[in-house]
Amino acid sequence: MAASPTPAERACAVFVPRTILGLVYLFAGIHKLADPGALEYGRGMALLPDAVRFVPGAVVMMVGALTPFLEIVLGALVLVGFWTRPALRVLAVLVVLVAMAYGVHALYHPMGATAMNITIVNTFILPRAALVAITLYLPAADDLWSVDGLLDGRTRRWLAGSS
Repeated sequence: MAASPTPAERACAVFVPRTILGLVYLFAGIHKLADPGALEYGRGMALLPDAVRFVPGAVVMMVGALTPFLEIVLGALVLVGFWTRPALRVLAVLVVLVAMAYGVHALYHPMGATAMNITIVNTFILPRAALVAITLYLPAADDLWSVDGLLDGRTRRWLAGSS
């Protein structure tokens, strides 16, 4: 019979996907700021004809310009484990919105059997959706190596019990 995981192993199981997800979004936001820049990224989104069919161009541009900052803030929060659950919920909504946007694009420009660009789905949407889902599914009480764990005393209780 297998032994149940220790608190440190459960903490590691939460830490790994949370850290990877935080780094992915942090680096994605930094990359958008560095190249092409927030305003240029927003302008580029507003120039996509499918984006402005349903939403005014100014709104698309504003959302595009704010996206790098949102990714940096949410990535940093998830990375250090501060306000983790609310940040993960926002990232879940963001992943769904991105999937919907690519789905609308696919209605007008179908590619392959699924109509959506499979490269985008496999390299962008699915890995992020999986990391968000896994991290949300794992118990918050097991997230010992985080700012949230330090602030609510979980980490302190674990350290006191393990020494």
